[in-house]
Amino acid sequence: MTETALRTRTNSVVYALMLLCFMILAERSLRYGFYELFFSGLAITALAAAGIAATLIRRHRQLQTRSHLLILVLMALIILQAIAREPSLAFYWLYPMLMAAFLLLRVRQAAALCAAGLLLSLIAAWNLPLREQLTLAGTALLLAAGAGWFARHYHASARYVDTLTIVDPETGAYNERSLNETLSREISRSEATGHPLSMALLRIDHREELSGVYGEEALAGLSAAISQSLRTTIRAGDSHYHLGDGRFFLLLPFTPEEGLRVTAERVRRLLGESRWPTVESITASIGSTTRSPGETSAEALRQRCEEALGEAQRRGHDQVWHLGAQAHSMSSTSRDSTSSRSSGSSISTSD
Repeated sequence: MTETALRTRTNSVVYALMLLCFMILAERSLRYGFYELFFSGLAITALAAAGIAATLIRRHRQLQTRSHLLILVLMALIILQAIAREPSLAFYWLYPMLMAAFLLLRVRQAAALCAAGLLLSLIAAWNLPLREQLTLAGTALLLAAGAGWFARHYHASARYVDTLTIVDPETGAYNERSLNETLSREISRSEATGHPLSMALLRIDHREELSGVYGEEALAGLSAAISQSLRTTIRAGDSHYHLGDGRFFLLLPFTPEEGLRVTAERVRRLLGESRWPTVESITASIGSTTRSPGETSAEALRQRCEEALGEAQRRGHDQVWHLGAQAHSMSSTSRDSTSSRSSGSSISTSD
């Protein structure tokens, strides 16, 4: 579950509880003849229903939506009107709104809204005895403090959930789901701004043999060590992704083909010259490509990296092979192996 999905579910539940709460209050007000409170409760119920609809409609952009603040402000205004008419009865209506605000809004926004709402409510209930005002205000402050404490932990947990869904727990690198989202976003940005976008796919050579000798547990530790090494090797704006089966994907925004070749060769040398846990030494094959203007398919770019990696492995492993868009087009129209080899360009691996 992503952070957006978690917040969508939480927000829907909060609005549903508010809808139920104010529907009951409206029904009780009608039963005892408080018709103005009945219509106020009905209006808040309608706003809660609108909140559910807005949450579901904007479920993919839950973190950017501003409708929650607007809905809660309208609710607060209706509650203030109700308090001005029947302060001893309607002041309690403020409590569910205070608690909902901390779950639906950022903590600072919720605190500001609650402080303003409580102050205006006390002004609207000025004709109540001072002792009753202090009791109501004290209860509201305790509820707001408890809701704020809970909301702080909830928002932190929601962000942590999102981190878990995009990070591979085995290696600490981003996972394939994150790659799919980030690659599409970087392609759109590259198309809009014209900056180069390069990528590379690396795989540990002879991984099946290593797995048979050392076991999958040992290779899990190896993947984690490789991930840490990649993290310290690539630039701050670059990112790496663990795809499983000894494969890592490097995404290099603002990197032209020449820079990609240098980075790929540096990574290949680093992996081959370093000492690793359990297996001591390894080599890796790397396939790379650079996006050409007009290319918008993430799947096509990833496929080109796969083909380049396959060519590097066919050439004896411990190789870097770069495949451009034009070369890929040539190799796609011809199955001849000679034509396929001439369509790419290798990077020398000799020291």
